[in-house]
Amino acid sequence: MQSKISKISIGLPVYNGERFLRSKLKSILNQSHRHFELIISDNGSTDNTESICKEFVQKDDRIKYFRHSQNNGITWNFNFVLEKANYEYFMWTAVDDFIFPQFIEKNLKTLEKNTNCVASICKIEPYVPKDKESQINKDDLQYSQLMKKIRNFFRPREIISITGNFNTKTRLYLKKCSCQSIYSIFKTDILRNSLVRDSFLGNDWAIFLNVLKFGDLYVNDEILMHEYEQGASGKGIIAISKQYNLGKTGIIFPWFPLTRWCLKNLGLTSFLKNFDYFLQLQIEGFVSLLIDFFHFKSNRNKLNSNMSGI
Repeated sequence: MQSKISKISIGLPVYNGERFLRSKLKSILNQSHRHFELIISDNGSTDNTESICKEFVQKDDRIKYFRHSQNNGITWNFNFVLEKANYEYFMWTAVDDFIFPQFIEKNLKTLEKNTNCVASICKIEPYVPKDKESQINKDDLQYSQLMKKIRNFFRPREIISITGNFNTKTRLYLKKCSCQSIYSIFKTDILRNSLVRDSFLGNDWAIFLNVLKFGDLYVNDEILMHEYEQGASGKGIIAISKQYNLGKTGIIFPWFPLTRWCLKNLGLTSFLKNFDYFLQLQIEGFVSLLIDFFHFKSNRNKLNSNMSGI
């Protein structure tokens, strides 16, 4: 009797991703697990993203490309690709991250072997592309690395398995687990039931906390993904807050929307048990704002100095 073939929907939300898009699509099409659909949602890109996507669509009928006339925001785009998924398993993937050929195969095996597992991912390693753009933007690279060091000081994180009762899993996830866990492979129905549609900084954490109500996160020890060093996690807090949070309050207090969500959805008892974490989060936000301010001031002074020399 032939065993059932597991199928997975891969969601690739993208905006102006031409720099990484070709290598990203190749890394997906080179997966050892061949039974997938790739859903690309182009959020109104103004570069060559559209032409690259159409080129690959002609080569492989597993690719479904959706182009939107305007940028509807990051959260909206992530939600869109999940809504279009047709298969029992699902994963989000970022255009500037690279997945190794066995990423899907090994994580699917983990999900299928462990009935209490609802999400599976591997170890992740950062990378910096060896191209001209990376060489030109050395100052930006140093700045992004500084921002990551600040976050790691306040929130030391790694990809770890999360098991136990929900209170234990909540504590482990908030205190220790990397937000990159959102790029796990999920059971589609559970992820849809866990989706948080509101846009705010930390929306992905809220989603994952919901997922953990249904089961556990398992982590394969093998490194099967490379995370772009200067990606979203390497930006300043103001830039990130503007992308996710609505209104000035969400920029001045970048982690307040997530904190409010946790209070409402985790309950007062769980919130108080993790109060030290939420306090630490607010301090990190304040320090990051100060770093952003001085970085902006330094760049403005450099610009004025260069202009005066013309």
